[in-house]
Amino acid sequence: MASTLHSRIESAIRTAKQWESDKTLLAEIRASIPFKELVPELVCETEAQWRFYLNNTADGEAKEASGEDDGVNYKTSCFKDDDADWEGDDLLLKRLTLYFKLEVMTWCNQPPCSNPNCKGNEDGKQMENKGMRGPETEEEKTGGAGRVEVYTCKLCKTETTFPRFNSPRTLFKSRRGRCGEFANLFGTYCRALGFDTRYILDFTDHVWTEVWSVRQQRWLHADSCEGLIDRPNMYEQGWGKKLNYAIGATHDHCADVTKRYTRKLYSDEFQARRREFAPDENTSDRVFLQMSGALRQMNSIGKGRLEELEKRGKAEENFFGMVQSSGVWDVEYREGRISGSLAWKAARYELGDSKANVAGEEKKDNEQEDTQTFFIESFYPSSRHNDLTIVVQPPMLSSVPSAAPKAHPECITVSGVQCAVVLTNGISIVVIDEASGCILQSKAFSQWSSAGSFLGSVPDGRIVAICCIREDKRDGSKTDSSIDDLTSSNLRRLGGFNIDAATASTDSFFLFVGQLNYHPKWSTNLETSDSQQSIKVSLRLNISVPPNARLRSENNTVPAIVSTRLPESIMPLKTQLGASAFQKRVAFNAYMEKGSENTSVIGYTTRPETPIYLIDNNSFPFRRADGHENDTSWVAHHFLPDPLVPDDDEVTEEAQTSSNSSTIFPKFDIPIADDYFAGLLGNQLLVKNAASTPTLIDSTTALANTRLIALYFSAQWCGPCRGFTPLLIEFYNVLKEVAPSHGLEIVFVSSDQDEGQFQQYYGKMPFLALPFSNRASAQQIKSVFGVRGIPSLVVIDSLSGRIVISPDDSRNAVHQACQRGEEAIEVLFQSWLDKVPAESKSMLDILALSCLEAEAGTEEAENTATADTKAEGYLVRKKEPFEKMKPPSTVDSAARVKAIFSELVAKGMEPNAAAAEAIKQATVEQQNPSVSTELKEGALQGTSEKCAVEMGSNTIEAMAENICQLNAGDKTKIGNLLSTAKKYVANVQKDPSNPRFRNFRLSNKVFDTITSTPGSIELLMKLGFVVFHSDIDFVASIPLSVDLNLMGDVFDNLLKTYNS
Repeated sequence: MASTLHSRIESAIRTAKQWESDKTLLAEIRASIPFKELVPELVCETEAQWRFYLNNTADGEAKEASGEDDGVNYKTSCFKDDDADWEGDDLLLKRLTLYFKLEVMTWCNQPPCSNPNCKGNEDGKQMENKGMRGPETEEEKTGGAGRVEVYTCKLCKTETTFPRFNSPRTLFKSRRGRCGEFANLFGTYCRALGFDTRYILDFTDHVWTEVWSVRQQRWLHADSCEGLIDRPNMYEQGWGKKLNYAIGATHDHCADVTKRYTRKLYSDEFQARRREFAPDENTSDRVFLQMSGALRQMNSIGKGRLEELEKRGKAEENFFGMVQSSGVWDVEYREGRISGSLAWKAARYELGDSKANVAGEEKKDNEQEDTQTFFIESFYPSSRHNDLTIVVQPPMLSSVPSAAPKAHPECITVSGVQCAVVLTNGISIVVIDEASGCILQSKAFSQWSSAGSFLGSVPDGRIVAICCIREDKRDGSKTDSSIDDLTSSNLRRLGGFNIDAATASTDSFFLFVGQLNYHPKWSTNLETSDSQQSIKVSLRLNISVPPNARLRSENNTVPAIVSTRLPESIMPLKTQLGASAFQKRVAFNAYMEKGSENTSVIGYTTRPETPIYLIDNNSFPFRRADGHENDTSWVAHHFLPDPLVPDDDEVTEEAQTSSNSSTIFPKFDIPIADDYFAGLLGNQLLVKNAASTPTLIDSTTALANTRLIALYFSAQWCGPCRGFTPLLIEFYNVLKEVAPSHGLEIVFVSSDQDEGQFQQYYGKMPFLALPFSNRASAQQIKSVFGVRGIPSLVVIDSLSGRIVISPDDSRNAVHQACQRGEEAIEVLFQSWLDKVPAESKSMLDILALSCLEAEAGTEEAENTATADTKAEGYLVRKKEPFEKMKPPSTVDSAARVKAIFSELVAKGMEPNAAAAEAIKQATVEQQNPSVSTELKEGALQGTSEKCAVEMGSNTIEAMAENICQLNAGDKTKIGNLLSTAKKYVANVQKDPSNPRFRNFRLSNKVFDTITSTPGSIELLMKLGFVVFHSDIDFVASIPLSVDLNLMGDVFDNLLKTYNS
């Protein structure tokens, strides 16, 4: 049976190897892919900026500003609503998969008639299958057609063949076939781009591919027949396939990936289907290990690649174990197969659930949520001094299409930080602390009533910037302009705010900057339909001493981008990689105390085994660090005013120790196999109490929360036993200190000749023991585990009852570990834990994850409650109780109505309408005494202007010069970093399909010459690199969609300037 499995794996490997052999074909395929049309948001604007830099023409400048690229026929049929969930190369894969299905390959149920004069059989429906033959023609042989289907036209009787080509070059020419041809050529396309790709062979007659996502650190399912990615439940849950094996193969490794595509692997029915190919799972695993080993040896794989494959394999196996234990799919998928004719799909039992007719998750309601905000709103710009600059402008429009609405944080900029949450139609509001200039809140609302309600809760004196987009030019809808009395009163807290202009004007944009409950001279409105108009406010904050700022820690959080790493002079890179959280905090504080070097730094981010990455104004907004299969522990630390930082938010040495110790004492209960051990050992065991007196106790209680159970077969009369027992006692005592729970429990099973010997011998042991009176069970236990001699130590997994390590090996290992010391004992125990069955590991992983999530939720709720209580008066206005408000007198009310009436008539309002409006406004003021149309100017001084939108100075030349300034005018710094980066680019240019050269950790020794240079990461991103976080580090990547020649030209041009 295993030979069948072996031959199937070999077949898959042969297919995958073809993708590596024809470098010319890979280049041709890459040249054929329309990147600009497929992923314009990844390509067009960047290349326009490059051309502008290289050509320095006015035309290029216009293209840089707009991102336009004339004459591009965008592949909008490949743009889908859920594209917003994907980034970078992952988005490219998603679009490429659908593009391949729609425009590259043609599905062929039956070939059309080969007779050019035959009319009416162009779709092949009139063809009759006459059987199969082997390859005969030269084309069939060179194209690798192992079989050729033969058909006869019912209309003209012409014989037509359909060779099932296996050669990627031939398929690139013919571009038709079924799932085999689709997967083969698509795998070649992916490799041509540089994706690490493996061929997936499903033994129930389907094939597809998997592509490694560097960004997500996991393999992504990609089925080019269906034009879909990341839908592993599609086959079992959607099509209703009865899977048995799905194997993944590349030129250098193979793997059993069945567990990704089923949640029923351990069911009797599924196991029965797998037994047709291997007698048991152990045999199956050995076949894959042997073949992977042979592949690696044959291909002389380098050390780095081997380590990467090992890391991926372990992470994948852990994930497989977890999902198999859960037994459920995360996302429902009920759509039957798309590709192929109805009859063909029905014959293969791949129609799926006919009652469900939507793919994946049901579409969400098209209406946007009323309020949107950033994951973390508060951010302290690096320019923490008396000057504060606020710019509000319409969104910068682009002709480059995108399936998802593009973010426009540039609509509101505070001291260089772009911080607007922008809706397609809606009101973006940023609240700024008037004392410090810190961004406190950033929200977007689709309704003025919601925006007004929010503003009503903000404390007096706060600076408010508003950008309202009233018209979505794509669908013609407008923002709701209805204003009730309460909303009106809340908006009147903004002195100078023009309610009519904001809510009733037909202009596309309304911009405003002002102050709550004050009417300063710099307060300004602008209503316009010109996207090039903006307002700019420059303020002088009333502070002689800057407000106290402290570092706030944001768990599971990373910045949008990092600036550089902590300098070598503060802490060497090697030390940073091994430093604790407390040591990193001390080093960062030492850096900040230097003052002159760090004016742009607002905090840092790090995780274990990574450097201390510094963050600045470009790092906003923050984002969650989750989304990976592996656990992440990124923490962002950033300065905020003291009221926004919890009192207990400190990284201390004690906290670090506490954090580390939490991993030693898990808090969940281990579900040991109670019935099994009760049946094996009996219902009661002896245990030593505090006075070391043996006491009978229930077996289940004695073994509770034990991870491994060791049965120690020994006797006092046995010399080797008396020699080994002290070592085992030392081994046991060390582990009890390290892991008093979830550790090892030893049960002494005596072979003593009488009760007296037993009592004397057991008196020296700290273990549990089988009562001597239960000698019959002792003999039975020996028989169960095949114990023929003593001493013998049988180590058992407490969840499954399976032996973890052979008795001979366990005894020798304990002896050697005790000789080497406590650390060796801990290492040995961990090695035993690594050998327990995968099902047990998975069960405990799920329990641990559930426990951590519950603890994290409780801790987060507690921390949030504490922080919110402290910050409540800082972020939320305290309103006086209603009974304390002194209602205005009738005389005051009448006078106020008269005053408002006079003002309205003076502005030209008709008297009857003015009277009604005056009564309305006076009533609102009575209901909310804190609102008055006669607001004071306030003490905050500044100026405002209406001006054209500034294009900014983030050109390639400006960024390069900025690096020179940050490095004391030293041009060699930028020359060195450009030379290093160009070497990476040159390597990719030589072999674009090789994934090895495209991605590198920022802490890589070579790349660190760039990372450690202030300003360099921002420049490299302008030059086409992308930088993102993973579960191991921040990663710099050369995108697969980039024009490598154009990118190289830009580097060459810069090097002429800075290497001269």
